[in-house]
Amino acid sequence: MKRWMTAAIGVSLVAAMCVAPSATAADRKGAGMTNPFFAMDTGFRDGKHNTPAKRAATLAELGYAGSDLTGTGGVAAMRKAYEAKKLRLFGLYTGVTVTKDGGSYGKGLKGAIEALKGSEAFLWMPVNSRAFKRSDPAGDESAVKVLREIADLAAPHGVRIALYPHTGSWVEKVQDAVRVVKKVDRKNVGATFNLCHFLNVDKAADLEKVLTEAAPHLFVVTINGADSDGKGWGKLIQTLDKGSLDVGRVLRTLKKVGYTGPIGLQAYGIKGDSKENLRRSMAAWRKLSAAAGAPAGRKVELLAGGDMSAFRGNLGDWKMVGEVFSDPADERKLAWKEGKGIAVNGAKGRTRNLFGKLEHGDCEAHVEFIVPKGSNSGVYFQGRYEIQILDSWGVEKPKHGDCGGIYQRWSKGKGFEGRPPRVNASKKPGEWQTFDVVFRAPRFDANGKKTANAVFVKVVHNGIVVHENEEVTGPTRAAAFGDEKPTGPLMFQGDHGPVAYRNVWIVPRTLDAPPK
Repeated sequence: MKRWMTAAIGVSLVAAMCVAPSATAADRKGAGMTNPFFAMDTGFRDGKHNTPAKRAATLAELGYAGSDLTGTGGVAAMRKAYEAKKLRLFGLYTGVTVTKDGGSYGKGLKGAIEALKGSEAFLWMPVNSRAFKRSDPAGDESAVKVLREIADLAAPHGVRIALYPHTGSWVEKVQDAVRVVKKVDRKNVGATFNLCHFLNVDKAADLEKVLTEAAPHLFVVTINGADSDGKGWGKLIQTLDKGSLDVGRVLRTLKKVGYTGPIGLQAYGIKGDSKENLRRSMAAWRKLSAAAGAPAGRKVELLAGGDMSAFRGNLGDWKMVGEVFSDPADERKLAWKEGKGIAVNGAKGRTRNLFGKLEHGDCEAHVEFIVPKGSNSGVYFQGRYEIQILDSWGVEKPKHGDCGGIYQRWSKGKGFEGRPPRVNASKKPGEWQTFDVVFRAPRFDANGKKTANAVFVKVVHNGIVVHENEEVTGPTRAAAFGDEKPTGPLMFQGDHGPVAYRNVWIVPRTLDAPPK
């Protein structure tokens, strides 16, 4: 993905970053994170937002903090339009080219810096080079020279510089930006974490580690919807409500490390109506922000929004409806009425498993479900440890595979360690049932070695306690993941038979070790 245009002198110019104060109090009410959330101007490529006034109107209506400007011209006009809507244009994205003996930058940069005076703006700078290979430290001395020159030009005007790691650039990785920032050693020079470029050149599994190490130097972060194993910008840059990657991982890490700076929405190459794309991404941001910022004890509801935006990846046939009941024409199927609030796994009753975007550790959870005669599903905590759902009405001696059981593990063609419920608390098929679960996540030391197993501290089925302090030594059969981690998503089994869920919520907790 190339966001910049190559100028005659070989300098890259791309979209400016705009940061503004947070949206209105109404927009922010109840939000878990208070970082200003802005839309990068890559999100305005539908031809309908070709004036500052049009962009400002859309941003203000949707609740964004601001946006950016492509190139070094038009700063005054954009600032005027934004300030009229109580938005703020916070800078320009303009590149620098590193050479053997220093570097070069655009002729318009000095004037643009002056136009940004008093705005506390960033210069969002990809760093390119033909003299040095990608990430090559041999170019550090030259980069330091030219970046200090720019930093010293910007400092009197209150303008900061955020290096922008970009696929194919000399500064390609976040680690490159941090290395150079440390050597430049100027208070107004920092780094950017761009999720899409990170995913393209680094490992998604290292996200928390890279963010934590970069945190002391971060000025800006950008996010977007993405597929965790995606290839190509179409998979790595999507609206925030799409993609299999749990973007909440970024937000939770930022909160953990104390990052309070701006967060931008990347939208390069996303097709369709810009305003609609921005609207959907803002709705997703509010949910992700609230979930990531939720303190222990705050309830996070997965179906309260009336849509499926709390779930990630390909949803298959899962859909939102308003009422579910046994099909009068076939007791082994479910029927429904249109509406919102209930997730059902489609007319065939067999589709993909459903994954929440929120990843949890210790928690309390409430799940309401309904299955018809003979049907089967399950709720997997962290996508790994299953509480079984089955039509077990009338079973006198329930086993681990009956409703409310902790399903067995599986190895070398044999099952082991399943836990039956103490009693069969099942209702008749076609009636709504409940699980209330207290779950303690597995524990790991600093080297990633597991020090304590996952524990179902308590499982209550339809108001009756069916498990207490049951350890699970590893993922149960048909888990989504074969490994164990401190956090993971709730998974709802969708491929074993008709099932519907409603009123699903989770409360993050920090639990002590259960009694032996």
